[in-house]
Amino acid sequence: MNGAETRRGGSGGGGVGGRGEDGYGRMPAPAVQPPSLSDVAPTAKALVDGYRNEILGGVEGDKARISPVWPPPLFRREHCWLIMDYIQLNTNQPQTSPLVDLKDSIQVHLLTETALSDSKSYEILSQEEVDGLKKQIQSLGMRVEQARANLAIQSKYRDAAVSMAKLYSSGGKRKSLLGSRMSDSAKEAEMEKATSERRCEELASELFHLEKGLMEPQRRLLQHTAGVLQLTHRASSKKSGQPQLLGQPMNGMPGSPESLYTYTNTRNSMEIPNEQLDFNNKDKDLYLSLETDGPPATRARKNTLEIPIKSPIREQNAQLRELREEVERYKEEIARMKEENAQLKRSEEQLSQDYARAEAEKTRLEEMEEQLREEHARVMEENSRMKDETMRSKDESGSRLQEADSRMKAIEQQMGPQIDALQAQTSEQQRAISMTESRLEDLNDKLRDLIVAFNPAKNEEFGRPDADNLEAQLDYLENGLNTAITEQQQQAANLTKTDKVAAEAAAASSEAAALATTLSKVESSFGQTEVRLQNLNRQVLFILQQANVDQAPPPEGDLNVQLNYLEDSVDKVSSEIGRIVEASMAGSASKRDLEQVDAVLMGLWEIIQTGYAEIAQQKAAPRQARALGQGTPDDDEDLSGNEFEGDTNEPYSLPAFSAKVQWLYAQATGLREQKYILQRQIKQQRELNNRSESEKDQELQAKKEELEKTHMLLDDSERAAQEAQEKLQKVLVDLDSMQKASAANETASASSVKVVQEQLKERNAQVSALESEYSAIQARLATVESNMSSVQNQLIQANESRVAAEGEVAALKSELAAASEASANAGKEVEKLQADLKQKDEELEAMNMMVIELKTEMTIAKAELDGAYGSRKQRAAEAAKFSNTAETAELNAQVVKLRSELEAALRDLEDITKESINSEKEKLDLESQLDDAVAVKARLEQEVKVLRDRLDKVKEELDKERLRPPNSPVPGAGAGAGAGRAGATMLSEQFRATMKEERRKFQEELREEQSRRRKLEDELRALKRGTTASVGSRGGLLSPR
Repeated sequence: MNGAETRRGGSGGGGVGGRGEDGYGRMPAPAVQPPSLSDVAPTAKALVDGYRNEILGGVEGDKARISPVWPPPLFRREHCWLIMDYIQLNTNQPQTSPLVDLKDSIQVHLLTETALSDSKSYEILSQEEVDGLKKQIQSLGMRVEQARANLAIQSKYRDAAVSMAKLYSSGGKRKSLLGSRMSDSAKEAEMEKATSERRCEELASELFHLEKGLMEPQRRLLQHTAGVLQLTHRASSKKSGQPQLLGQPMNGMPGSPESLYTYTNTRNSMEIPNEQLDFNNKDKDLYLSLETDGPPATRARKNTLEIPIKSPIREQNAQLRELREEVERYKEEIARMKEENAQLKRSEEQLSQDYARAEAEKTRLEEMEEQLREEHARVMEENSRMKDETMRSKDESGSRLQEADSRMKAIEQQMGPQIDALQAQTSEQQRAISMTESRLEDLNDKLRDLIVAFNPAKNEEFGRPDADNLEAQLDYLENGLNTAITEQQQQAANLTKTDKVAAEAAAASSEAAALATTLSKVESSFGQTEVRLQNLNRQVLFILQQANVDQAPPPEGDLNVQLNYLEDSVDKVSSEIGRIVEASMAGSASKRDLEQVDAVLMGLWEIIQTGYAEIAQQKAAPRQARALGQGTPDDDEDLSGNEFEGDTNEPYSLPAFSAKVQWLYAQATGLREQKYILQRQIKQQRELNNRSESEKDQELQAKKEELEKTHMLLDDSERAAQEAQEKLQKVLVDLDSMQKASAANETASASSVKVVQEQLKERNAQVSALESEYSAIQARLATVESNMSSVQNQLIQANESRVAAEGEVAALKSELAAASEASANAGKEVEKLQADLKQKDEELEAMNMMVIELKTEMTIAKAELDGAYGSRKQRAAEAAKFSNTAETAELNAQVVKLRSELEAALRDLEDITKESINSEKEKLDLESQLDDAVAVKARLEQEVKVLRDRLDKVKEELDKERLRPPNSPVPGAGAGAGAGRAGATMLSEQFRATMKEERRKFQEELREEQSRRRKLEDELRALKRGTTASVGSRGGLLSPR
């Protein structure tokens, strides 16, 4: 012990935390801080490889950590052949390091000190937190084991996929008979390999995160365990062997380790116990000479929990204090119940408001539906009417237009060739006339020059011809010729001039003759034109007569008269055609209907465009507000996705109106479907409300019955309490009389004993002080009694709430019974699912092995086939060589046979692969069901925990009510009364402790039952959801919820 104490000393004031050596004089090695999981980010491939090696070498690694028992018992040298049998694994003892010698007391002492010093700062948790951590560790452990098993299976799949990819690889000199089919298989094998590797990486990452999450609750639980052990650890004491004085413990407290007064609660387990600070013992001074630091208050703490001397006044004070505590507790309970009632009222009001809102929404939707129906019916009726009018007007106008068009086409066909010929003849005549006019103009110019040349002085102002009129030019030519002849006669003397003039006159006469011939031709062509114009006028007259048009016959006259008649006829034909078109497009009745239809459609168009403009303005206002920073919520913009996006300034047209009417019909149809969905939801909500109301009525009826039973029990308990109070008052009166008699005896013997007188004086002083305290207490009791009337009303409400709580307890018991049955069924189902999962795993493993064997055999068969029959080129050469031999048929038959066998093998392989994939899918489905079952179990456990807490609270309140002391105790004056009250208090405390233990056991059972119930309820919900989803998918419609 001295050596241990010496080693504990150091520069830090003792203990392990401040020593610099390890107890053997050696300096400890520097601590290497391992990297945390948060600092290390392993890759997915590294995780897969690490977990694969761990899975493959897990058994050997686990066995290596168990210390073997060596040497075996009763080992003798001649039993060498039993050496391997004696090397056995000791799995019953805890695992220890081979470097630790647990028989060395010094080493164990140092380890204990180090552990106690290190665990000072560890957190100590409550029992609920410990249970929660254990459940969390259990859940995470199950998930880790499941993920590890899945990773092991997936690793086997990956190895098989890698083997298949290697078999299908193109390395080597082998060639396949299947060609592209083998390349496809190789691609599929590579895809399967990549998928398996990706799946392995995902599972490894998931397992890594699960193990990382499992480490935190394990660490907290281990720290809690170490902290609790450090807190309850006590240093050794030499005084533990001393006998107690007269068998009585110090201060009347028991020495049991279960007592609360044996712990210091200082989280310093290394300090010396209180009994070692007895300086009367000389041996203990040796341990406090040099190693202790600081004031004595830091080294030794005396137990401040002193048991006071019992007295009647203290008992009365204790009872008053208990009474006050109970009153406060009842007040708190009443306040809590009032708060619960207020919450229930608020929830009821909220439900009523929701129901009213739902009803209002329903009525609004119904009104909107009716309006939409009426509007839709009106629009459809108007649309049908407009369609009928439009079709009728189209038919009439089409028929009229077709008739007019046929007439115009007939007229054009009849007049077309004549008009073309007339136009050609007219163009020729106009060209001849233009040539004649140009030639006449030239001739008149030459003639004027000739006349001026005869006598320039006289004929200088001879006029020029009019080029615009043909007749004026002919008159000018005639006058010029006459003037030239006269001028020629006057100058006949001058022969040279006369010859020249004669030549010119001859030329002019020749030109005049040519001109005369041209004029004769023009006149003849004019005559032909007049004849053809007469014929054309007759045809036009015939057409006009067929059209019932009054027209005079063509007149007999020159060309201008015929052309004028033709122009009048053409004008009449054009007017008749226009009249026909106007008659066909604008009938009197149909025109009015079409105008009305157009007016109605344009009015509807304006209404629609105005509505869209208002909607656009309403949508633009929040956007402007958001742009200005006012923070208007934009939830309504998501609701306008189905609006018609068009130009609000678009002019009216029939296609645009038809498009908008179609969009409105689509909107009405969508609103009708939404209304149907809302009706279904409202109907479901009503059913739920009716069901909840019926359940509430049943619960209220049950609570009323339980309330009556509770009232009867309360009456019985009040009668018993009244009887007990009367008995107690009688005992107190007897004690008071006895006290008075003893006081009289003491006053009679006061003359003989002075010491007794002094004691009596002191006692009287104490009695006077107690009487003053008693008067104050009575005044306070009077105030308490004055407040008891209000408290009684509150107690009535508390009784009602207690009755309700008892009803809840009964309901919870029934729910627990149902939950226990459901939990048993769920456990059976989970076991069945696990068995099915195990069977599927075995079948899948067998199928995978079969697939691998078949693929290997197929590859070997292909290789043997290539080796036996050669490559494709060799077989082609041999086939070409022996194409005309008798062996060709056999070879072809063998090739066909081999192909059929190979195709059959490939089909079998595909079937096996499909079966393996289906089995894998079934396995995944079973795993998901198992995960759902585990999640259901966790939820049920949580619900059980909540129900247990509620049940504990209710039971505790009931026990407090049953064990509540009388409301108005009468104080006694003797020691016997105090002893009686102390005995009653002790009995009540023992009864409460017993009831608390029973409640704890019942709570544990209730938690288990509630966990089973929650698990079954979650499973039922999952099954209902799955059934609903499957029914919805088969029906083609999903529930609106």
